[in-house]
Amino acid sequence: MNHDLNYYGKQLLRALRFLREQARLTQEEAGRRVHIEYKKLSRIERRQLPTYHELITLLDAYGVPSCDYGPYVALWELARKRPWWRDYQLDDTRYIRMEDEATMKYEFQLGHIPTLLQTADYARASMSGSRQTVRKFTEMRMRQQQRLDREPLLHVHALIHEPVLRQGINRAQRDLLIERAEMPHITVQIVPQRNSLHEGLNGSIVLLSFDDYFEPDAAFTETVLGLQDTQELEQTATIRHSLDHLARLALSPEESLIVFKTPRFGR
Repeated sequence: MNHDLNYYGKQLLRALRFLREQARLTQEEAGRRVHIEYKKLSRIERRQLPTYHELITLLDAYGVPSCDYGPYVALWELARKRPWWRDYQLDDTRYIRMEDEATMKYEFQLGHIPTLLQTADYARASMSGSRQTVRKFTEMRMRQQQRLDREPLLHVHALIHEPVLRQGINRAQRDLLIERAEMPHITVQIVPQRNSLHEGLNGSIVLLSFDDYFEPDAAFTETVLGLQDTQELEQTATIRHSLDHLARLALSPEESLIVFKTPRFGR
C-alpha cells in the first residue's frame, strides 16, 4: 500500500498519469516540457503530491483547458487537507485512514463487538494500557463512528461470533446494537457457535471497499505480531470468499435482531 498519500491524492496522481499518457508523452518528454526533473515527475506519478504550481503546469502541458482545472484542483486540496486523526498522534495510520476513505466495511469479529458498534464503556473495557492511552483510543473510536451518521455514509456488514455476545454486554451496549442493526446501511449477523470448524476461527478480519474503481479492496487483521494488511487482489478475493461463507453460516439479519431484542440479552 501507499502510506504517503490519502485516497484523494492517489486519485489525483492516477489522473495525472492518465493525462500524460493520453497526451502521448513519456515521463522524460513531459519532464522536459514542464522543466521538472524526470525522477521527480516519476515520484509525482507514484507517491508524491505536486505543488499547486506544478499541478497547473502539468495540466497545461497535458492539454487540459484552464476552465477544466477545477476537479483536479479540488482533489489536490482534499489531498492536502489535515485528517482528523492527526490530532491523536498515531504511530500507524494505515487502518484508520483507509476506513475513513472506504464506502463499505465487511468484517468478522471473533473476540469483540465490532468497533463501530461499540459504546464508549465497552470500548474502554476492551482496551489495555495507561488511563491516558485508553482515553485517547476510546475518543478516537467514537470519532470513527461518525461515518455511520454523516455523508458519505459508510456501509457496514458485520459478522459477530456468538460467544462475543456473552461477554461484557450491558443494556446500553444491547440498545446500541439494536439501533445500529436497524439502520438501512448496516447489516449485523450472528455467526452461531457450533460443534464444527469454520474459517472464522482463524481470527478477525476486516475488508474495506472504495467507490474508486482503481482503488482495490484492503484487508486488515491484527495478530500478536501487529497489524497485517494487503491489497493484493488474489488475497482480498480469498478473504471476501471467506466472509461470504461465514455470512451464509450466520443467522439472517432479521434473526440476529430478534436475538438482540430478547429480554435476557444484555443483562
